[in-house]
Amino acid sequence: MTDDTQTSTTKGGGFARVLRSPGALRLVGSLFVLETGSAMTTVGLPLLVMQRYGLGLEVGFTLAARFLPNILLGALAGQVVDRHDPRRVATLAALGSGLAAALFPFTTAMWQIQLLALAIGIGYMFGFPATMALRPQVIPEGGELEGNGLIVTAERVPKLLGPAVAGPIAAVAGVDWLFTAEAATALVAAALLTRLPRTAGAGSPAAADAAAGAQAASGARTASAVGGRLAGWARAVADGARELVRMVRGDGRLSSLTATAFTYMVALGLGRTFLAAYSLHGFGHVPGMLGYLLAAMGLGGALGGMAAALFRSWNQGWVYVLGNVLEGVCWVALIATGDWYLALALLLFAGVFESIASVVYFAEVQKRLPAGLQGRYYATLVPLSDVFLVAGTVAGGVLVDRGGVYAGAVLVGLAMALPVLVLVTRLVPDRPAPAVEQAAAETEESVVEAGRSAPVAGSAAA
Repeated sequence: MTDDTQTSTTKGGGFARVLRSPGALRLVGSLFVLETGSAMTTVGLPLLVMQRYGLGLEVGFTLAARFLPNILLGALAGQVVDRHDPRRVATLAALGSGLAAALFPFTTAMWQIQLLALAIGIGYMFGFPATMALRPQVIPEGGELEGNGLIVTAERVPKLLGPAVAGPIAAVAGVDWLFTAEAATALVAAALLTRLPRTAGAGSPAAADAAAGAQAASGARTASAVGGRLAGWARAVADGARELVRMVRGDGRLSSLTATAFTYMVALGLGRTFLAAYSLHGFGHVPGMLGYLLAAMGLGGALGGMAAALFRSWNQGWVYVLGNVLEGVCWVALIATGDWYLALALLLFAGVFESIASVVYFAEVQKRLPAGLQGRYYATLVPLSDVFLVAGTVAGGVLVDRGGVYAGAVLVGLAMALPVLVLVTRLVPDRPAPAVEQAAAETEESVVEAGRSAPVAGSAAA
């Protein structure tokens, strides 16, 4: 823990405690500017493709390219974060994404655009778990709820602000300048990250050294054949999934939070498809209604991130359950209104409830999972979450088409509410989690053992 963090834990409470931590403010600021630039590219990339090549499957393939690295290689990113300074990993990821964004206007073929989109996805694959691993280093103990509330707000506001800023920029200066804007925000984010305290990626210096030795030994063993490299990659992915289970299995709340994170991504995928159909079916007379619906959710998300601290004295398991259930109710209630302003109000409240539940999720993971494992936890979680998101999106297209728009709203609401209701008896009890600490010890011990055996393996490979 840094001196700034130690000082802030002794003074006051609530947001004041977090606001007195310079590291926390820099992390929140870097996330805000980075997400704002990313939101501009989310608008600019499909426009660039459509302007040059028209509508078609290319748009979908190009946007999907950003998800592929996380799905295929996310588990390996966790190992990189664990073995290196997460501050440096996050900084390099931001700079790499910014460079890729700056090159979009200079492309002359579709494959070049897709390659740059893939590069941005690689940056996110490393940047997200590295940023999550930095939170325990800069958020003061006792300020987890407020600190994560600020982080969620810093991620939600750009989803409203980015598209709002991108429209005038594209209209006045052209689409190409949207990518220049993301490159500029990436530079600002990287500058803020470089001022964070340097941290070790692993749980201890010894574990970090042992992990480096194990990595070197692994490289020596697999250097003999391409097949060995492929097998090593497959083992790393499988080991990452097993490690995720080992990290959370001893804590009923943590394991249930992890499980419902996956089911929520299915609901989110269903919701994306449903909202597109809903805006056309019920509000075809309102131009751009889908954008207004998404903006309402973004505004609600920003408000919810700040409001989460109001429930500090509540049982956080109940807050998480109620947040998901009430968000599901808002989605189902959409079928009962034909007024645009009521639809916007419902999605505004849905965004509030979603953010409150998200803050609880991030804060509980930070409190209940050892800091040395958080980078690997998120690096394993995120690619699996993307798989569930894609599955929900694809299933939504089929289910909404066959069942109708109203059935789609019910499916979204049920996918959000039912899982937390089924697991309520595991989410609500707030018991200590010795098994999680034991899992951390086992993980560190296994890494140390691997490091001890590294010289022997290296000699054998030689």
